[in-house]
Amino acid sequence: MTDTDHNSSRKQPGTRPEDHTDWVALGRRLQNIQNTLVHHESTPRYGDDYYAEALRRLLTDSRCGWISIAEHQWLLDLHTQVDRRNAQEANRRAREARARYATASRKIRAELAGWLRRVTNEQTVPARYRREGVLLAADWLDPATSAAPHASSPASAASSSPQQAAVSPVDSEMLLALRNAGEREGQLAVGWWQQHALEGRTASEQKQTAQTVLEGIDSSDDAVVAALPRFDVAVYDADRYQAHAPACAPGWSELPDHDQALVVDAVRDGFTDAVRDGVAARCHAVLTAREGTR
Repeated sequence: MTDTDHNSSRKQPGTRPEDHTDWVALGRRLQNIQNTLVHHESTPRYGDDYYAEALRRLLTDSRCGWISIAEHQWLLDLHTQVDRRNAQEANRRAREARARYATASRKIRAELAGWLRRVTNEQTVPARYRREGVLLAADWLDPATSAAPHASSPASAASSSPQQAAVSPVDSEMLLALRNAGEREGQLAVGWWQQHALEGRTASEQKQTAQTVLEGIDSSDDAVVAALPRFDVAVYDADRYQAHAPACAPGWSELPDHDQALVVDAVRDGFTDAVRDGVAARCHAVLTAREGTR
């Protein structure tokens, strides 16, 4: 058998089991190139195995800086998995932080409103309309608490209804449960968005859409944000509340107007945050996948 009769499937000495590189075929190509450049002919001189082993020793040395296609793809897949896990963990922490902020914000607003009601009287704010404006601002900051215990005049105390003076049944735990329910609906909406905005398009169109949407979310672009799934406040009713609220929660009709507003806000916040986080994660996945195939 001559050197030119070697089959490329022959096992080369020193090759690793996981190395699927056809070194003989590469050696044959190198021999042909060298013969053309140096000898100006195509006559084989040293055999395919010689060039194959020379290339293998050169390119598999860890100091050469070259890696195989399989190793390169493995690295890309590993980084993709790490990036996806990091993004999921970051989104989870962001959701938890937003939930803690929402709870703390309600507490801070209640404390600030209580302070305004305590210090607002005829001596500190002599003008009646300004005094009522301060109390109105306190009611806006903390609508779940009545201004009656801190009213600055008998007229303002008489204007407060018994329903407002009652303790609100909507506590922080219930609002957090409602927010989680909104997040679940938001995650379902993200799947719908992906189906209509990304799937069924070419790779370049998916990349362009993902890049545009991701930049729009990061910059709070009104046009991009408006195109995302939105929570429809107008259709929120007793049935949806019943599906979202915990088992021990009061009925929708039992809630005062300001408590119903707190419920809607909690569900809407969870839905909106889940949509933005979910869409951003899908866009990151598309861009990462496109980069990995280059």
